[in-house]
Amino acid sequence: MKKIVSLMIAFALVFSFAGLVSAAKKSPMKVMQASGEITAVDAKTNTFTLKTKKGDITCEVGADAKITSGKESKTLADVKVGDKAACKYAMEGDKHICKSLDIKAAK
Repeated sequence: MKKIVSLMIAFALVFSFAGLVSAAKKSPMKVMQASGEITAVDAKTNTFTLKTKKGDITCEVGADAKITSGKESKTLADVKVGDKAACKYAMEGDKHICKSLDIKAAK
């Protein structure tokens, strides 16, 4: 009987710990928005700089980032200095990680 109770307690602890770990991994990052003008694009470091009313933001473009111009899919190579853009990003430490970028080509 003691073995069964001990096993039940052990299983309960394992599953409760696993639940905490999965909940920590799924905690949503706060996504913020900024818009302005692209002032720099660096394909080597996969970054761009966006000049906003509150100052410049340098964003890293992750593999899962979606870059669009209207309904068309684009890549970082399509982003040019002078383009107007709206960016959704999340903070990872002190880095701005771009989640989506919608560009409007400079005229």
